[in-house]
Amino acid sequence: MKYSALSDIGLKRDKNEDNWNIILNAQGDPIGFIVADGMGGHLAGEEASRIAVELMSTAVLDCVSQNNADELKSLVSNRIEKINNQIMDYSQQNLGGLKSGTTLSAGIVLNNVLHIAHVGDSRVYLIRGDSLKQLTQDHSYVAELLKGGLISSDQAIHHPDRNRITRALGFKDNFYPDFYEVPILEQDIYVFCTDGLYEHVADHEIMELVLSEPRENVARSLVEKAKERGGSDNITVIVAWM
Repeated sequence: MKYSALSDIGLKRDKNEDNWNIILNAQGDPIGFIVADGMGGHLAGEEASRIAVELMSTAVLDCVSQNNADELKSLVSNRIEKINNQIMDYSQQNLGGLKSGTTLSAGIVLNNVLHIAHVGDSRVYLIRGDSLKQLTQDHSYVAELLKGGLISSDQAIHHPDRNRITRALGFKDNFYPDFYEVPILEQDIYVFCTDGLYEHVADHEIMELVLSEPRENVARSLVEKAKERGGSDNITVIVAWM
């Protein structure tokens, strides 16, 4: 697989609380993709997302070295629980008990399958042919309203509580990941992003940009589009393709 990636502070925030990583094997091929969107202000969100990405990166390497898809969920679940505890410990020791947290969306390439572990409202998309599909389910209040048919898609875009998430790392409860498995096919394109992208750039626009721009520059093009629309949050994008 090849990739294009970029993280940007955006236009309204004082610092970038997003973190990300692409994990390579000994041959230089990407075997893991991670994005995390920290929350809590000051150093809290930045540290939470850093902890999540660092520990998850080692989990990716462990999963690929073991080459056992049946054990992957158990290994990743254990690592995410460790991440959660470490973020809570950091908050207790450095923030006087104030909360810090982070989303986490990670993709692990194993035997031509993308294994996704997901907590929060960052997203993973698949572009296959001429269609785009959101592979992950947002853990957010608005997503629950939308799923229950209580609001429309148009209402969700501008809902005042659209940034209220229901699951994240760094909290005693509601930190468990969802898992997804997707066979990787020729010509597939995967987009990992924080909400700073999709809050400003609609799904169909993401697909159009990815398919029309030079692939190596596409992450920058997506970030710039989000900034043109206001750039109200940090923006992190990883685009990976076969």
